[in-house]
Amino acid sequence: MKNVLYLCTQNSARSIMAEAVTNYKYNDELNGFSAGSDPLGAINPNALQLLNEMKIPIDKLYSKSWDLFGEKGSPKMDYVVTVCNNAANETCPIWPGAPKTFHFNIEDPVKQNLNEDDHKKFFRSTFDYIDQLIKENLLK
Repeated sequence: MKNVLYLCTQNSARSIMAEAVTNYKYNDELNGFSAGSDPLGAINPNALQLLNEMKIPIDKLYSKSWDLFGEKGSPKMDYVVTVCNNAANETCPIWPGAPKTFHFNIEDPVKQNLNEDDHKKFFRSTFDYIDQLIKENLLK
């Protein structure tokens, strides 16, 4: 079982969706976590709605700082994945165990200026893209 930490600045949508899909679909190979450099402290409502509609558990999801994963006793990460350019360009902490790093350049669904239906579709396509990137890069 490999631990993977998904990082994004606010930890409210992309990284949360990556954590959720990892723990729902790939929990036989991966254990997903997410965090942010400047966490919003709340999950985006559109991300929550999508996960609920897909019947993906959300009870353990919350927006949190990446500092949590540098503390003593935190899980050792095998992979650290940035899912946005902001997080990729920030100075990340030194992760214990020197995990393999990846960057998934995923457009922010939160910042799209779309009508409600198109916004929901954009969130779904973002979710599907995250799922594809996980399959292509993190699974054996």
